[in-house]
Amino acid sequence: MRKHLFLICSLAFLYLTQGTLSAGEKTYNILFIQSYTNNTPWHNELIAGLQEGLKQEGVKADVVTEYLNADFWAFASERVIMRRICERARLRKTDLIVTSGDEAFFTLTHCGDSLPYRLPVVVSGIKYPDEKVFEKMPNVSGFTSKTDFTILLEEAIRIFPGRKEIVCLSDSSFLSLKGVRAVEEAWIPFKEKHPEYSLRKLNVQAKSINSIITSICYDYNAYKYIVIAPKWIPFLSLKLKAPTFANQNLAMTNGVLCVYDVEPAADTYAAGRQAASILKGDSLASYGVRNLDGKLLFDYKQLGFFHVDVESVEEQGSILNIPLMDRYKVWFILFYSVTVGALVVLVVWLYRSNRHELRKRIQAQTRLMIQQRLVEQRDEFDKMFCSIRDGLITYDTEMRIHFVNRALAEMLGVSSDTYMARSYEGQVAGSIFHIYMNGENILPTLLEQVVRDKKPVVIPEKAFMQENVKGTYFPVSGEVVPICKRQTDGYGNRLP
Repeated sequence: MRKHLFLICSLAFLYLTQGTLSAGEKTYNILFIQSYTNNTPWHNELIAGLQEGLKQEGVKADVVTEYLNADFWAFASERVIMRRICERARLRKTDLIVTSGDEAFFTLTHCGDSLPYRLPVVVSGIKYPDEKVFEKMPNVSGFTSKTDFTILLEEAIRIFPGRKEIVCLSDSSFLSLKGVRAVEEAWIPFKEKHPEYSLRKLNVQAKSINSIITSICYDYNAYKYIVIAPKWIPFLSLKLKAPTFANQNLAMTNGVLCVYDVEPAADTYAAGRQAASILKGDSLASYGVRNLDGKLLFDYKQLGFFHVDVESVEEQGSILNIPLMDRYKVWFILFYSVTVGALVVLVVWLYRSNRHELRKRIQAQTRLMIQQRLVEQRDEFDKMFCSIRDGLITYDTEMRIHFVNRALAEMLGVSSDTYMARSYEGQVAGSIFHIYMNGENILPTLLEQVVRDKKPVVIPEKAFMQENVKGTYFPVSGEVVPICKRQTDGYGNRLP
């Protein structure tokens, strides 16, 4: 009985282990719904943040992104679009839904489709959360990023103390109207603290665009205004001549100077990690909806456009969209200096190397010319001295053999091969023959006397020559003659 029980337990453990492994290797289908279009500045960053959060938790997922285009449709049209999104998600057998922005989640829960009530939903980027909706939907969790317009207003007047008129710019969308009410609520204590400021509300859909453009798009009027945008609208993409403060990070790079929000993709990254935990089996009851504290984010280009000192805002928040040249200015300067220095050193080295090579080339060519000239002179020398029937030998100033003519070679019995190879050249005096007088070798003495006196010396009578190879003796007569360069004065006259 115990053996059977052990076998059953082993099989159960194996089954559970295999189930765990297969779950870890499974690729989940996730629907990611963004509130706006794929033309917004940060839509790719939102997707990347979500995927990075999933990867961080070790979950493989096929993320399909859908765009609601909330800025271009009425709510009735948005509901139709959302139902189609749900139908496509149902066909893909979606495991979990992630939303970005208020419009995406609100339309998802009010489109009339049952899908968001049957699947786990992780929200992100909710600015104006409806707590009642969250209470009714236990399958919903995620993160909000509530806006504090008081912080935006205080920062706006700190940077631009001379602008006394605040413009609240909005459209007629539901979310924008909620934002306007939030601005009005923040304005009450702000006005009490700063009575010199005034608030003006402009709706781009309720009022003439011409009047709005006249107010904030021309220098001669815009110098006194500060724009507060409770919701990003395409109108903000215009080059406003009044500094604009908003509450959504997707407004960055779209003409907005400052926003109060989490850093781009920080909310979707958090949503991705939470979605991964839910897919791995964590209970939804352990999560809920939490708020991510935002901070002030500044657009570098807009700071430059409105001549705002970067150092004055660095301590207040983060500066985004800094060009690489400006972000790493010190490193670029260092790199440029090192590069220029290296190029200068390289140019100098190449110049000196070329000069050295040129000098070597000239020297080699000069040696070649000298050698050729010497060969020519040697040929002339050989022809001249070889025509002499008397034996003749020449020495250099170091008393080494320079030349032996054919007549002397025949006298000494030097072979034709040795003569043609001139193997005797460079040998010291006396290496091939000696001159004796009274039993004494007088050849070195004769050579030294000629070098010293620079005059011909007659070989004494009764002297004889000894050939060193065979040792034969024979009488010798003649003289030792110096060959000297003719010396002249500065005028070309021969000196004595």
